[in-house]
Amino acid sequence: MSAKFPVYPRQQVRLATRIGNWLLGGNAALVFGFLYLPVLILIVFSFNDTRSVAVFSGFSTEWYVKLSHNTELLGAAKNSLLVGLITTIVATTIGTLTALAMDRYRFKLRTMFDANLYLPIVIPEIVMGISLLLFFNQALFPFLQSAFGIRASTGLHTITISHIAFDIPFVYVIVRARLADFDRTLEEAAADLGADEWQTFKRVTLPLLMPGIIGGALMAFTLSLDDYLITVFTKGVQEQTMPLYIYSLVRKGVTPEINALSSVLLAGSIGLVGLSLTAQNGGPVYTKGMSLGATAGFGLFGLYGLLSLFAPGGFTFGGLILHLALLFGLYFAWRSYAGFNEELVDANRSGRILAWLTIFITGFAAYLSAWLLLS
Repeated sequence: MSAKFPVYPRQQVRLATRIGNWLLGGNAALVFGFLYLPVLILIVFSFNDTRSVAVFSGFSTEWYVKLSHNTELLGAAKNSLLVGLITTIVATTIGTLTALAMDRYRFKLRTMFDANLYLPIVIPEIVMGISLLLFFNQALFPFLQSAFGIRASTGLHTITISHIAFDIPFVYVIVRARLADFDRTLEEAAADLGADEWQTFKRVTLPLLMPGIIGGALMAFTLSLDDYLITVFTKGVQEQTMPLYIYSLVRKGVTPEINALSSVLLAGSIGLVGLSLTAQNGGPVYTKGMSLGATAGFGLFGLYGLLSLFAPGGFTFGGLILHLALLFGLYFAWRSYAGFNEELVDANRSGRILAWLTIFITGFAAYLSAWLLLS
């Protein structure tokens, strides 16, 4: 039987549809304007020619130049980058292994354990910051003092541990979502062809999970880089990170230098989130492009640093070993290019443009990271 729908006058349907579209469009414009218009104003006034944050008098990049010569800012950026890199490596490893264990094995209290993994995402950051502060001062430090005679205090190490604690669930959720669409018959086929468990994991499981792993890693790094509340509760006396440094400047008054610093941090965060979404939703071409860009960025910094060692008074044996190790990134980039080029053939024009843009962004980020950490 065919369904019978009520018949409305054509003019009435058009009028109702138009009114609905106008209301939805107006609501969307108000919401996005409220969220992003202040950010746009911040970016515009970061290029202001004067210190005024109320009147735009002309275009200038003076405040970005001042930022590049700000030693306190570079120190805070170095701390944020160091904490973010360590956090990303540890949280990605633990989160990925946890997702595999929860997906492949059944054990007692599995449901309760799965629910506990979501707690750092659900509970407010201020609650987690206070609880971590109490854990360090009331439990961990007294235990180290009484058991091993170690007198510990808060600092970059406690910030790193705290960031690892709240980043693991985000990696877990992203990798677990990737496992939901995983085809287990590919692993069975590899086993039928003679591959052992390690070979199957290395050649089948890991490459198929790599988009989710990279996406989770980038998300973890972004959250660690931007975090303020948990960091302010677990930091030491003198340690500064980028968000803490920005807040200390804002307390003295908003200036175009703060706008410029916030714009740089905003651009970095948006770029990392964009790469994370691209890795999660894209194919192997984007993950291989990220690997190619990262190794090329480190390799170019190694080449630049190697040339600078031959300047008068610039040669050190440790610097030579370090930059030679980084220089191997160019070799790995050359090896990765063959696989990237094979995947690029199957992509359309927009996919190729996005893939090369991914290489450029990751290469620039890797070069900048090496410069901040090693300069």
